[in-house]
Amino acid sequence: IRNFNKLSKVIKKVRPSIIFHLAAQPLIYESYKKPFLTFDINYRGTLNVMECTRQSKFIKSVVIVTSDKCYESNFSSKGFKETDMLGGVDPYSASKSSTEIMVRAYRESFFKKNDKIGVSTGRAGNVIGGGDWSPKRLIPDCVKFLKSNKTILIRNPKFNRPWQLVLEPLKGYLILAQKQYLEPLKYSGAWNFGTNPSSLTDVKTLVSYIINFWGNGKMKNKKNNFYEQQNLQLNIKKAEKYLKWKPTYNIKNSVKMTIEWYYRVLQNKEDTK
Repeated sequence: IRNFNKLSKVIKKVRPSIIFHLAAQPLIYESYKKPFLTFDINYRGTLNVMECTRQSKFIKSVVIVTSDKCYESNFSSKGFKETDMLGGVDPYSASKSSTEIMVRAYRESFFKKNDKIGVSTGRAGNVIGGGDWSPKRLIPDCVKFLKSNKTILIRNPKFNRPWQLVLEPLKGYLILAQKQYLEPLKYSGAWNFGTNPSSLTDVKTLVSYIINFWGNGKMKNKKNNFYEQQNLQLNIKKAEKYLKWKPTYNIKNSVKMTIEWYYRVLQNKEDTK
């Protein structure tokens, strides 16, 4: 996605009616180690997608997935609305907020009065689910510790996050893309896909669920050496009202399904050795 010519050739060959753009450098920790790469992938990669869209005659609906980290921290307990200020002091968050501004500029400049194409951004919460093996992410790290019978180290036990099963935002993206395809001017814009306010859960509580569903394990605090927002919550009223989308799974069931996936996959690997 960072090579405009290659990306353009692929899009012209495939001629998609709908584009879902999720390719990114998704890790805050990694953004501190590789800030240039993070901005290059997240911002310029998306810029290439938007420019290909602008030059296209066949694309009808585009959903650009960014992050709940795109908002400027305001310490609100009510959750970020789509109209709240964008920002971010770490490289990852800044790459996502700047991407949001760029997409909005394209939408307002080139697609605002175009009833043939819709362009939106989707801002999801902290997604969990089987298959994620990325380093420095809570559940994959917990699974690695548990598999090795080691104590789980957590760096921000009191930090709250809008944890959600991966199927939740994916369902939202699909609904948005379809509605936007049919009515571009009505559904273009920014959309939050988060959790119910009552499901906001801190890291320590989440890890306790993980240990419980795994069957054993211990945890202890670890010093954190880089900045992360302490409280994150998304206001999802817009998606509930206009897309008729809402979360299906509560936090416990989301963790249960996720840990069961890892347990079964890892157990199967052991059995086949």
